[in-house]
Amino acid sequence: MELGRDSDTGGQVKYVVELARALAATAGVHRVDLLTRQISCPDVDWTYGEPLEMLERLSSGGADDDDGDECGGAGAYIVRLPCGPRDQYIPKEELWPHIPEFVDRALSHVTNVARALGEQLQPPPSDAPATALAAPVWPYVIHGHYADAAEVAANLASALNVPMVMTGHSLGRNKLEQLLKLGRMHGPEIQGTYKIARRIEAEETGLDTAEMVVTSTKQEIEEQWGLYDGFDLMVERKLRVRQRRGVSSLGRYMPRMAVIPPGMDFSFVDTQDTADGDGADLQLLIDPAKAKKALPPIWSEVLRFFTNPHKPMILALSRPDPKKNITTLLKAYGESRKLRELANLTLILGNRDDIDDMAGGGGTVLTAVLKLIDRYDLYGQVAYPKHHKQTDVPHIYRLAAKTKECSSTQLL
Repeated sequence: MELGRDSDTGGQVKYVVELARALAATAGVHRVDLLTRQISCPDVDWTYGEPLEMLERLSSGGADDDDGDECGGAGAYIVRLPCGPRDQYIPKEELWPHIPEFVDRALSHVTNVARALGEQLQPPPSDAPATALAAPVWPYVIHGHYADAAEVAANLASALNVPMVMTGHSLGRNKLEQLLKLGRMHGPEIQGTYKIARRIEAEETGLDTAEMVVTSTKQEIEEQWGLYDGFDLMVERKLRVRQRRGVSSLGRYMPRMAVIPPGMDFSFVDTQDTADGDGADLQLLIDPAKAKKALPPIWSEVLRFFTNPHKPMILALSRPDPKKNITTLLKAYGESRKLRELANLTLILGNRDDIDDMAGGGGTVLTAVLKLIDRYDLYGQVAYPKHHKQTDVPHIYRLAAKTKECSSTQLL
């Protein structure tokens, strides 16, 4: 996965992949298919063109890890379906004309897998006619993430008569409201850039079909989903009470809102301290030759920016997106002499090769970052490495913690 390359590859991508892996490791779940678009384009990683990718199974560390039935059967797969021009990366705002094609291909895939699983799990009895076919094993639930996938999931759930779950991640009506409040863009410009009306329409379709909507906070329910025609908090509560009492809802229906804070897979995080001892010796960070163990390469990538790496680190890790407010953080740091004396600033802003080649607002944000560093003369105090891997993230946090520990020890 290429996380942080643009607004379509943010944290929600990692969340969905880790959710698929966690579901596949759950007892009673035989298979999880994560459907997405196939792309064979030199601008993205070659794996995006692979039609099928098996996700590494979560390990519980127990003796039954190799038992497929105990650990969730066949596991989790990323299934990439052709949709639109295969040799072109298309931003999510431009995918809407290709949604019907994706629905058709997804329906074909689900049908084929259901028949294959039926033959595998529920074969016809031995005395059945040779022409007898096993009953298909249809999906237990279809989960749509984000607006476009919610529309796909709604169509699939309706066609297959399967329950649907929806997670919005980022909601169109709320985004429209925020953009209008900022006053930087007018309605037609917002529509042209974000296709916001089409996005809201897809979210309303998902609301009308979903049996449950997963949110991360109560605020999302009350202040964001509350903006939609398909959901009203007071009506939803009354309908739920009527349902519990067995009273007719008079044809009214609303999905159940479930607050489930995002989780994280810590299985790849090394709990052993990377450096020897109690981590108080900062020289291990500054001079890797003195370390008995190999230090993570990302440490040297960050520390090479600093004139004085002995200072503790302020860390910001996000996509280079305007709404992440990185420039405000940098201004606050640049305008505070006391803060600059006390700490260095590390900005992990996705991955890039050339700022001029970055799509969307990422290039604009990074250009603004470089200008602010120059304006406040922050050279030697701000780190902004060009590349990092997913596996580097725990090491980045560990480095930030160690610089704090080491500086505290020296002060004592």
